[in-house]
Amino acid sequence: MKLDTGIVPVDEQTYQAVATSRDPRTDEGMEGTPAYDVVNQSRIRAIQLVRKWAGEGYWGSVYNQKTGECVIDYAPKGDGR
Repeated sequence: MKLDTGIVPVDEQTYQAVATSRDPRTDEGMEGTPAYDVVNQSRIRAIQLVRKWAGEGYWGSVYNQKTGECVIDYAPKGDGR
């Protein structure tokens, strides 16, 4: 018998990595097609992808696919933030 604790493992494949050319926290940044959009990643892999994309000049965000929550975002490197 498995005990259901309600705790979701950190590495469960439920994260989405997204890169955009504009700040995703603005209306302008949420419009249009993302430059990159990779789904069903582990949280660690999704963060690695968005950090790579930030180094290439994109805004990168990691979303929990189950809750829709943005767990972390990165500004493009060299943006001064």
